[in-house]
Amino acid sequence: MKRIVVAIDGSEASKGVVDYAIHYANREPDAEMLFLHVISILDQKPIFYGEGAAYMPPSDAEVQKEFEDFIQKRIELSGLTIPRMSVFIRTGRDYDQIVSFAEKEDADMIMIGHRGLSGVERFFLGSVASKVVSRAPCSVYVHRPKGSAGEYNTV
Repeated sequence: MKRIVVAIDGSEASKGVVDYAIHYANREPDAEMLFLHVISILDQKPIFYGEGAAYMPPSDAEVQKEFEDFIQKRIELSGLTIPRMSVFIRTGRDYDQIVSFAEKEDADMIMIGHRGLSGVERFFLGSVASKVVSRAPCSVYVHRPKGSAGEYNTV
């Protein structure tokens, strides 16, 4: 059985990755699709007390339901099914969590979207996809939406 980690974040690029995963699962009958969403520090909500603030991530159950619905909607739009799939939620640095999850699950492939950050954004933030590619324990499919090839060359 092939184990495929599908990293999703709810973005437009993520929709494309889910769509590709749906079609892949229908072409490869032995594929198990492991959808993974990472709650990063940027997703955490500030909770103020006294003169300080703590950051609290949304509950895993809340996020799990949101991404199960997200995937289900893409499945319904495709008119296909995914015979074997699971949805997982992790908290931490996105690229670290994706790579460690793929290692733990002995994944054969990681699917991830590329959002086409501008040159300045990429300089300061880096690309999650490029960090996953450079650290992955397996093959990585990077989905780039049509027409986005030149978007990241601007400064």
